[in-house]
Amino acid sequence: MEKQIQASGFVIQPRLQFKNIKDKMLYQLFLDLANFKDDNLCKRGQLITSSLKLSDETGWSRGEIRGSIKRLEDDGYIKSEPFKKNKGLIITIIGYDDFQKLGNYNPKNNQLDSQQDSQHENQPDNQQTESSNPCDSKEECTLKEEINQQDSQQDNQQKNQLNNHTITAYINSINNINKTLKEYIVEAPVKNKNLSSTEEIETFVDFALRTNALPSGTSRKILIAYFDCIRLTRQTCTISANILVNFIEKIKKYSINQIHYALWKHIDQHDDKKESYTLGILRNTNEHEARRGLIKLKNKGGGLEHAVGSENSEYDFGF
Repeated sequence: MEKQIQASGFVIQPRLQFKNIKDKMLYQLFLDLANFKDDNLCKRGQLITSSLKLSDETGWSRGEIRGSIKRLEDDGYIKSEPFKKNKGLIITIIGYDDFQKLGNYNPKNNQLDSQQDSQHENQPDNQQTESSNPCDSKEECTLKEEINQQDSQQDNQQKNQLNNHTITAYINSINNINKTLKEYIVEAPVKNKNLSSTEEIETFVDFALRTNALPSGTSRKILIAYFDCIRLTRQTCTISANILVNFIEKIKKYSINQIHYALWKHIDQHDDKKESYTLGILRNTNEHEARRGLIKLKNKGGGLEHAVGSENSEYDFGF
């Protein structure tokens, strides 16, 4: 006999546009957990949670959770507020009441829109709307087409120029390395030196490794995960390349094992803290402790267990 699934209620999930699949999944979870009516702790359309709890339940890092919440707030889907001295979060679903009213999803409105679209498509080709502006002659049409093409080319050129005014575009334009990483970033002829995505972090890390800014054998995977983690500690989820360069200048004096351990430990246990905390780990961890710590982290797993060892032929867990 098949087991019957008993539902305790229902919630309407509206179809919305999200920038990231994790944002969508988190929003749908919030909508499912939100109060259907007021209680002593929060109101209808609200829920109480924390980045730590969400991280444990989803398996995502707290940095990823905070990044998704920030994007959902920026897009106007939710509002987030501290709860009980920053020990949690009160999430408010914006527009919750409207989303939970079936009348707002009236199929008649959709049918009317479809009929109007169909009528518009079936209009004869020789009919002109009031907003159209037909050409008086073939020559005039040709001239207007040429002007439109020129305008389009100018718009594309302006967009390309704006795209080049980023640190990643500047980095990608460099072929031959003849300076240090710090010299390149400090002297970069761009106003925007911020990195705002994992892809931009990857570009920066690859460039840093090309310039030999860090000891040979430093894990690309750990660097990307760490810098992306640090990026998400900012309220804007962006970080300046200058900050990362200064951080690299401070850690490059340590051994590969110490660097790998400090960065990995920060990602695994302290992803809500900024880079100054990592420097504290480095200052208080000697080579022997770093090796032992890496063994524990490697055995624990978490996605970075293959980031060391395979990328550095000299890496050795022995003592």
